[in-house]
Amino acid sequence: MAAMGTSRRVGWRVPQWPVADQAAWARAQRPGDFLEEGGAAADWRPATLRAVVGGYGRWLAFLAQEGLHDPVVAPGAQITPATVRRYVEVLRSQCASVTQAGYVAWLCMMAQALAPGQDWRWLQAVQARLQRQAEPVRQKRARIVPAQELLQLGFDVMARAEASEAAQPDQPLPARDFRDGLMIALLATRPLRQRNFLGIEIGRHLQRLGAGFVLVFEGTETKNHRPLEASVPPQLVPALERYLALYRPRLLQSRGSRDPVQPVRPPGHHLWISQCGMPLSMGAQRKALTRHTTPRFGHLVNAHLFRDCVATTVAHDDPEHVRSTAQLLGHDGFETTERYYIVAQAHQAQRQHHDVVAAKRKALRRPVTGRGKS
Repeated sequence: MAAMGTSRRVGWRVPQWPVADQAAWARAQRPGDFLEEGGAAADWRPATLRAVVGGYGRWLAFLAQEGLHDPVVAPGAQITPATVRRYVEVLRSQCASVTQAGYVAWLCMMAQALAPGQDWRWLQAVQARLQRQAEPVRQKRARIVPAQELLQLGFDVMARAEASEAAQPDQPLPARDFRDGLMIALLATRPLRQRNFLGIEIGRHLQRLGAGFVLVFEGTETKNHRPLEASVPPQLVPALERYLALYRPRLLQSRGSRDPVQPVRPPGHHLWISQCGMPLSMGAQRKALTRHTTPRFGHLVNAHLFRDCVATTVAHDDPEHVRSTAQLLGHDGFETTERYYIVAQAHQAQRQHHDVVAAKRKALRRPVTGRGKS
């Protein structure tokens, strides 16, 4: 049997799918009404649709290259334990374990969408085992930074920006740096998912509440489809007010060089504004975090890693309330969050071991007094 090519990713587009699969996929996306329930994929987000379609396209290409493809069978009929076992074997020769679990997860989602009447619990169990066995190629443990240190970095960056503003008023860099520091501090205390964080709009998501602010997201805007509400920590309220009053208006007025490939987006009420006067993009946020976290910690703490850092800090410093991190991160349940507790336990064990070794070395170096005395 010929293995799938390793030089590039191979996947069939929807028009290349078997006719029965195309028809089943169209039914799966059909929205429902008060008379009829919608398809299994009717409520999937665009990013989920793209991922699952791409994953299923890869599955069909795999079947064809293995000589297993049958274009006339019913949807889902070729998803069997034997073919899935071979699929995983091929994936293992091409990609990391986390990616393998992801491809099987997308296959499982598509199987349930195309053939909802079949029992796919066996495939769910396969995906769950792969997920449990998956280990990230870049281990996060060495990159975890205590949330307190991230928060302090945010305050330090804002302080430097304020000092620069006092020395040279109305310059663009203090506005940029103050924005960066505020982002770091807010992520260190409210580690929202990147899409929600960058999409914060004043008056819609960021709302006044008494002397402070609250962040509010509807269920249609969150990954797990559940409403999310979180207060802005009181210690960040003065900085947020300073940003809204002085630095955000300055960024809105800036006219830096724009990427001609990127479309010009009106800033509207977006909270985070780039040096070009537009809503801050994911790439621009990554540059901002690199600019400040790499010199301080020796590596980039990206937006998603903030979530790991905060959850691990809570698990380590306040284990009695570790389950609250599930709500803080917007997870459906504690099971998703539990792996951070394991990281925290490992960190604590390492620190305890280091303390024991240090104490023993100190005892060996301690001079012995009183020998020879009666």
